[in-house]
Amino acid sequence: QRVALTRKLLSTMADRKPKVDGEGSRQTQRKALGSKQEFYTKVLGLEKHTFNCGHPKYAAKFTTSLKAIANYVQKEYENAEPVARAMRGLTDVQILIDEEPTLLEGVPANEPRNDIIIFKWKENWKIAKRQEQFLESNVSKAYALVLEQCSEAMKTAVKGLPGHEIVAENVDLIELLKEIKGVACNHKANIQGTYALVQSTKTLWTHIQLPHVSNDQYMENFMALVGV
Repeated sequence: QRVALTRKLLSTMADRKPKVDGEGSRQTQRKALGSKQEFYTKVLGLEKHTFNCGHPKYAAKFTTSLKAIANYVQKEYENAEPVARAMRGLTDVQILIDEEPTLLEGVPANEPRNDIIIFKWKENWKIAKRQEQFLESNVSKAYALVLEQCSEAMKTAVKGLPGHEIVAENVDLIELLKEIKGVACNHKANIQGTYALVQSTKTLWTHIQLPHVSNDQYMENFMALVGV
């Protein structure tokens, strides 16, 4: 009986794979990284277009999500084209109002050619004025929408940034998006500048084109990393 137990023990030990130092921890890390659940929202059409952090892929995803959200704002909000345009370029919101046009020289003011010029200018002026009336409301709604598209991890990271209280108080949509972009691309205010640069460069050079990603999409993601 003692011999049988010894053989059984040896057989069990032989079946066990020798453990390599650090292998278990690396496998655990890869499993945890791969099993991380994606963040989705209930906004129809924007379920997958969210802002998250904690993985290099979210730097490229920021660009695609921003584009989709800006398109949503322009489509769903009334007279929101200036807000959507500013979101896409991360620039200040501007209402473009043309100055009163100059009439054609040597042509009477009531001539059809001048009438057309005046008519077009008046129509553009009316559109700009309507956009101006809806500006504050659209910026406020877009600000709330952007926050809704942020994961809890992203919200926590953004709230911890220096100066965010002023951004929130002023409902500064563009600055909020810049903060989100910085967090998504691992640009943290509390790390050394040189280290942040090295990390960003590493993310850029290790960004590869996956089989299901088109050339245009890959270029868009790559340029998003370049701009970080």
